[in-house]
This record gives sequence, C-alpha cells and structure tokens, in this order.
Amino acid sequence: MIFSRGRDRKIIPDVVSPVSWKRTFISSFIAQILGILGFSFAMPFLPFFVAELGVEDVGQQALWAGLVLSSAGLTFALFAPIWGVLADKYGRKLMVCRAMFGGALTMVLMSFSQTVPQLIAFRLFHGVFSGTLAASIALVASVVPQNRSGLTLGMMQTAVFIGNAIGPFFGGLAADAFGYRVSFRIGAVLTLLGGLFVLFGTHERFARPDRTVPSDAPGFKAIFLLPGFAVSVLVMFGVRFSNSVANPSFPLIVRDFLAVPTRLNSITGSVMAVTAIAAAVSSALLGHAGDRVGRRGVLIACCVGACLASVGHYFAQSLPMLFTVRVLFGFAVAGMLPAANSMIHSVVDTRSVGKAFGLATSISMLGMAVGPTVGGYLAMGVSLRFPFLVTAAGQILLAVVVYFFVRERVARPRATAA
Repeated sequence: MIFSRGRDRKIIPDVVSPVSWKRTFISSFIAQILGILGFSFAMPFLPFFVAELGVEDVGQQALWAGLVLSSAGLTFALFAPIWGVLADKYGRKLMVCRAMFGGALTMVLMSFSQTVPQLIAFRLFHGVFSGTLAASIALVASVVPQNRSGLTLGMMQTAVFIGNAIGPFFGGLAADAFGYRVSFRIGAVLTLLGGLFVLFGTHERFARPDRTVPSDAPGFKAIFLLPGFAVSVLVMFGVRFSNSVANPSFPLIVRDFLAVPTRLNSITGSVMAVTAIAAAVSSALLGHAGDRVGRRGVLIACCVGACLASVGHYFAQSLPMLFTVRVLFGFAVAGMLPAANSMIHSVVDTRSVGKAFGLATSISMLGMAVGPTVGGYLAMGVSLRFPFLVTAAGQILLAVVVYFFVRERVARPRATAA
C-alpha cells in the first residue's frame, strides 16, 4: 500500500488497492477518450469554419485559424497553475470534472459564433475552463504505483490519440451532412458524457489539507528548481510549439489536393485520423518501452522520426503521399509527451503532483499558444507548406537538447506499508 506523508494533510493511502487504482485509471481512460473525441469533432475544421464566417483569402484563413487555435492555449497557460494549486488543495477529481463540464459549455458557445472575433472570444473562455488531459494526468499520476507510471501515462496519451482518430473522422462526416455548428454541439455532448464518467466512475482518497498546520509541500520555485524538472518542461514546450506550427495550414493543404471539395471535411477528417491511429498504436508501446529502456532514448528517437516526417509533408505531391507521411508523423510524436510527463513524475513527490503538472502544462501550453500564430503568419507570408520545415527544425533541435541536457533519473521509491 502506498502512502503520502506530510504535515499539511492526513497520512492516507494514494492507492487503496490494485482494484481501486485500476478502476480510477480505466474510468479516466474512457472519459479522456470521450473528452478528446468531443473536442476533435469540430476543432480540426476551424480553418474552414473561419472561411464560413466570411474570410475568403487563403492566407488570411490560415492566419485567423492560427489566432483562433492559439487563443485557447494562451488562457490555458495562464490558468493551469491555478488549477494545479486547487487540485492539490481540493482534489484532482474535482479539477477533471471542471475541465470536462467547462469544455462542454464553451463548445456550445462556439457553435453560436457569428464572426471570427466572437469565435476567438469563446476560444479564450474555452482555454480558461478546459484542459482535460492535464487534469486527468494529475489524477492518474496521484493514484498509480510509481513503477507503472510510464505505462499508465502512456495509455492516457493513447486515449488522446484514440479520441483524435475517431473525432475528426465522424466530425468530418457530420460537418458535411449538418454543418460545423452541429459538429460543435455533438462534441459538447460527448465531452459532457466524459465528465459524467469521471464524476461517477473514479475514486480519489483525498484529505483536505489542515490549514492550521504549516505546509511542507514545495512551492512553485522549489518545484521548478528540482533537478531535471526545468529541462523536461522545456522539452514539453518545444513539443507543443513545433507540433502546432503547421496546424492552421494543414487542412488547407488537404483542400489543395481536391479538385472538387464536395466531401472536403470527410476527407480532411480521414487524413487527420490517420495521424491519431498511428499514434494510438505506438503510444502504449513507447510508454512501455520508456519504462524498460529509458525515456531519454525514446524521446530522441521520436524527435528524429518526427523531423523526417515533417520534411515529408513539405514535399508530398499527392493525397496518398500525405497519408503516408502522416502515419509516420503520428507514430513518432506519440512518445514525446508521455516521456516528458513521466520524467516530471519521477522528480516530484505525491503532495505536489498537481502543482507540478499544472506548472509544466502552463509553460508547455505557451508553445501551443505561440505555435499556431507563428504558423499562420508563415503560411500567409511564405507558403502553406513552409511551417512544416519549421516543425522539422524544432524537432531536431529538441533531439539535440535531450541528448546533451537530459539525464535518465531513477524514480525515488515511495514509502510502503506492510
């Protein structure tokens, strides 16, 4: 049995039994699939929705789509540390429910957008209250045994890729049949269902801190100064930035391959789903490999693979070629964030896991806030494909950083009860 010890809270088991943590993990896994499925039901088609709202120039579509995508990342980055602190004070389960139900509400609001500035405003609101993956990772990381963290956190990332595979495909069909606004509302319902799974299916043995006793839990500065924490966060920032730079222009590139875009959304969703299918297959495998052979080597290999696939996007001359490099890209990027998350988990203790993941997510999400805007400007000013070269450069730079500055750490053993 695994315990958290600290003067600011009761000594309670983080994991009551294997059945308890497995039930919470499985419920969180299903909820994460539903949450990401709902989110990806409409988000991949934002450049086309921007066009429907009155933006006609292709470069302007990429630029405005980049601003729309970046807006949520900005507010998410600002509020993630706050939610992390509240998670450590009031429980991680509450924060997952906040993210699910808040995300559902804001997706409904986005469906009523009449102008691009309105859509950006709702996306800003969405970034404040959403963040299902960060909250779910904190919940799962607080209850699973340390020696299973790589596998379980990898599976949580797999849930993201499964949702991202199903969502764009069926979201594209729904958008072609009923329009983008209906897709937003269907996505909201799916996210709401994910919240209900968390509310009724997870169990967190959590004791509220005793406010009369000084806390010995480390603050943000102490967490950031932990050996290995800062470089892991830097890697997460780089992953988010480089992987999001081309997001505004990718759907528009798919559109260029279609002579008659009568099934534009369905085909675009299918292409995007290919990435997630490959990632879903590789994520669990790479998470397990990280536990066995080390996260550092997995991270370097993934960065190099993603770099090569990004260059392939730039030179793709047909839709089948784009499908092929997308599969390779999805397989490579699947191992990046789980490896970085697992490295963070290995250097913080249970009392501060929510705060640590909140801080890490906040900084890394700045990459997602900056990436699409940079990509949108590059797509408008240079070409739609140029952002993929930026992605490739970012990935190879990450590989260099990991090779020279990341050292494999052995997880500290937790206290156990006989």
